[in-house]
Amino acid sequence: MLTADDVAWIKKNREEIIANRTESITIVRREKVGEDPYTKEPIYEETTDTVDVVWKKYSTVANTDRDIIGGIELLEGDVLVSFSPDLNPYEITKIVRGGVGYKIVTVDDKGLGGLNRYECVVRRVT
Repeated sequence: MLTADDVAWIKKNREEIIANRTESITIVRREKVGEDPYTKEPIYEETTDTVDVVWKKYSTVANTDRDIIGGIELLEGDVLVSFSPDLNPYEITKIVRGGVGYKIVTVDDKGLGGLNRYECVVRRVT
């Protein structure tokens, strides 16, 4: 059974594992900035941030087998991106890397004894 010390050790090692493997990308988020005074509907605004992620091309099997992650069939060009647990990928509407836009198609919470990263499959949109 994992103890609190084990979980802390795992999280600390995560920093070493991803050292020199991250790159900066731009994320676009839709954030609630207020509420309409008459209808009480939320008012949203898009904001952009630069974050560090682990970006890994996903290679699919060349034979006729299908690869599926999180119920989504992977297509050629899909990418596996790991986000820090400090960032909520469910709020991200678009990712931009090198001038190319991507959208998140599946999110998987990862970690032993607690969340230590989000692994997402992203797909090119522009």
